[in-house]
Amino acid sequence: MSMLLLAGCKKESASEPIIDIPTVDIPVPMVLVTGGTFQMGSTTGSPDETPVHLVTVGTFYIDKTEVTYEKWTSVYDWGLTHGYTDLPAGQNGTNSVGVNNPVTKVSWIDILKWCNARSEKDGWTPLYYTDDTLTTVYRTGQLDLTVGAVKWTANGYRLPTEGEWEFAAQGGTKSAGYTHSGSNNIDSVAWHFLNTTGTHPVATKATNELGLYDMSGNVWEWCWDWYGAYSASAQTDPRGATSGAWRVLRGGSFVSVGSSCRVASRISYYPSNRLNHNGFRCVRDVE
Repeated sequence: MSMLLLAGCKKESASEPIIDIPTVDIPVPMVLVTGGTFQMGSTTGSPDETPVHLVTVGTFYIDKTEVTYEKWTSVYDWGLTHGYTDLPAGQNGTNSVGVNNPVTKVSWIDILKWCNARSEKDGWTPLYYTDDTLTTVYRTGQLDLTVGAVKWTANGYRLPTEGEWEFAAQGGTKSAGYTHSGSNNIDSVAWHFLNTTGTHPVATKATNELGLYDMSGNVWEWCWDWYGAYSASAQTDPRGATSGAWRVLRGGSFVSVGSSCRVASRISYYPSNRLNHNGFRCVRDVE
């Protein structure tokens, strides 16, 4: 596979405790991921997965599934009357009918604003602001935010960092070391290029060790980080490169070959790209 694709893209058990956020119209269960230290990256994939390095992440909650079109719409409808004037409607996966498909056709920029809307709707403090003064909640506009524009201590929803995403996909402290998220048999856990032609409702394949669905396949998942080279040094709660042009996505999708559905695989797109094979899930920090 080419190292540089179109549209600014690079190459393509027991469960943890689950919580339900109580004040949303369409509940999205979250799974508690107990923090720990793991080996991030791979020596058997693409060069951008190296060097393998130690990463430590704290404890956090993560959505059990990819955010669905129904969940996106619930927050979108609320946001339109609460200052979020330019959120896109999103797309029901690749399907015109059916429920519980992952939302697609939403960009990294769209998702930051949507996360803020979800936070405010549920009574949490938003994380994303228009600049590093942290005074104006990011509700409208097309901003590629820097790390300084994020109130990392807030209790609202956000995109996972790349390190958090990979730790959760590996199975966290319960990892069995699978190539794909939850299995070495890709068909048991992932919708991918060889077994589907489009998205499927979330949670129709097996989970990984933490009870998370679709961390491999179905849709690529946006992460916070700018795309950049890994450091060889051990890191704690890394937030990616300090600048860049592209943002990272992880996990593979229905258009991906098996190697792109490995837990270590990385791609990147411009943060304004809205494509039908990209989606996301949220995290929240433990208070």
